[in-house]
Amino acid sequence: MFYTAVWCRTNEDDFKKNIPFEALAESIKRYDSKVPFHVVFLEGIEKISEGYLSLLRGYGFTVIDYCSEFQNIVKQYPNLDRFYSQYERNCLLRWVAFHAIHKKNHGQQFWHLDSDVILHTSLNDLVHDTAGKTFMLQGCPVLLTISNHEWFSIYEKELSELNNDIIGYSNKAFQIKGECKSHDFELANESLYRNPIGSDQDLLEYLVSSKKIHQDSRTAIFNSNYYFIQNALAIKMWHKPQTDREVNFKHADNLEIQIANKKVAFIHYQSTFTNYINTCLFLKRIGLPYSLIRPIIKYRITESDFVTTFPFKVITKILNVYYKRNRADVIREAMSTTGDNRKPQIIDILNLLLKLS
Repeated sequence: MFYTAVWCRTNEDDFKKNIPFEALAESIKRYDSKVPFHVVFLEGIEKISEGYLSLLRGYGFTVIDYCSEFQNIVKQYPNLDRFYSQYERNCLLRWVAFHAIHKKNHGQQFWHLDSDVILHTSLNDLVHDTAGKTFMLQGCPVLLTISNHEWFSIYEKELSELNNDIIGYSNKAFQIKGECKSHDFELANESLYRNPIGSDQDLLEYLVSSKKIHQDSRTAIFNSNYYFIQNALAIKMWHKPQTDREVNFKHADNLEIQIANKKVAFIHYQSTFTNYINTCLFLKRIGLPYSLIRPIIKYRITESDFVTTFPFKVITKILNVYYKRNRADVIREAMSTTGDNRKPQIIDILNLLLKLS
């Protein structure tokens, strides 16, 4: 079964703008997925109306109120609570909550998906494809599947060590970062973790690349019917290990996306990517030709920064001031179909990114 964790910091309206559950639910329903999907509230469920919680259940999600139990988890890690923002603390501790819940459900394999994804396949097929595997996808837990449950015990042990000495633990991790990077390609990982460790993604990148926690090999992960994209802005990094053919993304029936002989499992609409494609979609919408769009939307990625062109920054700033849209709005446009072949616009964006990278 699948899990995702959420919390409400302010109010229901903000919560709904930030987490596109309706779009995710539509994609689950589109492919007739039958696998249970649990939405675990870690904090702030009292700020959500019963009407909206009922709507989530109506979408097919199982809503779990884990707020009181999560407060007990927070108390077990006082230094993490003091050192990190609420967001990063909750991300670090969500795996402790998932472990406890999954054990109660007598689950075998565990699957995690972030709530800001849109599926282009059935969860049933994704489960079948990843059965028996344990891996975090390309350095990010947007998709994380665990069949070896020792994973949780090791994570919690390392988390306790981080809690006991955040700076010391981070320094030790950073001292072997070069060695860790040498393992990344073999493990389909990216060691971009910071010093001090700033998030659960940082911690997991380190645990995977240092081989402290189990991760299947790149060969096993990509021995799949799927073309996996953790971060579409870094699409070229994991392109050749998944297909050595110079081909474009194309659409198939029912909004599926194909490349070579594989299907795209999902698109991850994290904040940076969502903001980026919002500007790209605007440039397409006003009819700017590709020859002009391409130099504007060029970018480069460093370990710590996503660097865009000056014209791109100006256009993005104007859009954010005068035409601000939330994640759900951008997803809706990216999924909208155009032309006689009814191709979703996200396919054009993916092909642009392949050429740019």
